[in-house]
Amino acid sequence: MAEERINLSREILSDLGRHKIQLFLILAVLVTAFASILVTNMTRSTTSRYNELMAERDSLEIEWRHLLLEQSTLAEHSRVAALAMEKLQMARPIVTTEKVIIEP
Repeated sequence: MAEERINLSREILSDLGRHKIQLFLILAVLVTAFASILVTNMTRSTTSRYNELMAERDSLEIEWRHLLLEQSTLAEHSRVAALAMEKLQMARPIVTTEKVIIEP
């Protein structure tokens, strides 16, 4: 009996040639799977970044409210008048010592 030698690479290529549709479908499934993984990863990173930005927005909004409150407190008329009297020794002019200048 003579042993026949089979060329393995030729046999594999001919087998792939006979099953082109199945090979195409396998490749399509693999590409779709990797695309799904990529989209999921991008969605997770985008969601994470969105949450970080929302937290930063909330902290900035709280800081803005505190600054508005501080501004209204510092600009209060009675406080400004008290500081002017204490630190700058300012006082309201007396009517008798008040001088009016009229420009020509």
